[in-house]
Amino acid sequence: MNTAKTDRLPKSSAMDWARSPISIAIWWVIPIVAGNVADQLPLSWPAPAIAWATALGWMGLGCVLNARRCHRRHCYISGPVLLAGAIVVALLGWGVVPLGPNGLSLTLWTTFGLVALSFLPEMVWGRYSQR
Repeated sequence: MNTAKTDRLPKSSAMDWARSPISIAIWWVIPIVAGNVADQLPLSWPAPAIAWATALGWMGLGCVLNARRCHRRHCYISGPVLLAGAIVVALLGWGVVPLGPNGLSLTLWTTFGLVALSFLPEMVWGRYSQR
């Protein structure tokens, strides 16, 4: 009997967007590339911050939706972290939050650092929560 690979995976795993290269590209790689491109272009100040806020918001939305789809532990943490990062970066771009000349870089490093740490609970309790 020939079964597809997804038939052998648990339901949560089969629904995980992070298992599909296309989904990974759409939800997480392209926004990071776009944010980096905006940083490199000769744009006036708020433009790179708004580009990064949009990218972080898009990635956060992808994580929140993925958490709902497959209950991935990492996504339950990284989704809100990315959305909070998007809000801080947008406020920074609009001049509401003055974090100095390195504020954008500091906020991005903090956000992505916290996202990286959000993989630790998966190492302890497993990739998917039992909901």
